[in-house]
This record gives sequence, structure tokens and C-alpha cells, in this order.
Amino acid sequence: MFSVRIDDELELALLVPKYARQNYDIIAAEQDYLNQWLHWPKDTKSYDDLNKFAVESIKEFADGKSMTCAIVYNGAAVGCCGFNSITPTLKKALIGYWLGSEFQGKGIMTRVVKFLIQYGFDELGLEKIETAHAVGNVPSQKVILAAGFEQEGVIKNAENLHGKIVDHVIYGICK
Repeated sequence: MFSVRIDDELELALLVPKYARQNYDIIAAEQDYLNQWLHWPKDTKSYDDLNKFAVESIKEFADGKSMTCAIVYNGAAVGCCGFNSITPTLKKALIGYWLGSEFQGKGIMTRVVKFLIQYGFDELGLEKIETAHAVGNVPSQKVILAAGFEQEGVIKNAENLHGKIVDHVIYGICK
């Protein structure tokens, strides 16, 4: 299984059942917090829901369609980051991520995203990596800019976030 050490504190590892369990505990405890900016936490009602997602993610990784990793901080899963989609014909991918609130503000996500960008360019042969966040999601914006992305535009009415239609700011970085 894919696992790579980023630094003394951080590792990225495929979302296997062990890490799915640890991440489910965070999702269950932080539903309200995560639902501010993500549409899927409300649909993660049990560990089985997340474990099914983990199993499907491993299949998609094997098929080269995506790469969903647990962020392992000092030995415990504290969130996820990865390529939500990989488009080989365009040599591009879309990064997505989330992190438990108590682990934010430590530079974890910025280190992870910077590593993932380099991994995508060097190991996967990508030419472009994209990401997006809902307008107003300042913590995500800070991570994206610190990782070196450039804003490419705004997509109006991009997502229905629990009954509220939100715009997305789109970013890209090229090799």
C-alpha cells in the first residue's frame, strides 16, 4: 500500500481501515465544524460509510483515477488529502483536503499540499494541479496560496452546501 513520509511528524498513507476509523472519529465529533465548508460529512453517518469510501478509494487508486490519503500526524490520522480526480489525458489532477480542527494552525496542511504537488509533478507526471474552495473559506485560501497556487477565477453557483448555493474560487499550479 502507498505510504510516504513527508517529515518527522507527517506521513501520507492510503485511507486503509485503520486510518478510516481514526478519521471517522474526527468526522463524527466535528460534524458542525466540517459541514461549514464540505458537503459530505453529513452523509458519513457511521464508520461503515467511511470504510466503504476507503475501499472504493483504494480501487480508484489502483485504476489511476484518484489518490485519497490519510494525513498521519505523529502516528494518528487527523484528516485526508489527495487527488480527488486524476485526468491522465490532460496530465492534471484536482487536490482536495480536510483536517480536524485541533490540528489546524500547525502548518500541517500546507506541508502536505506542497508535498502532494511535488509528488504529482515528479512521480505521476502531472503538468497541472487544480484546487478550489468556497468563497469565504479563508483557512483553505491561506493553505492554497502558501502552497504556491495562483487564482484562476471564480465559478458562480458552483456547489449546493447544505441548501446554500456558494461560489468557488479556482486555483491552479503548473509544473
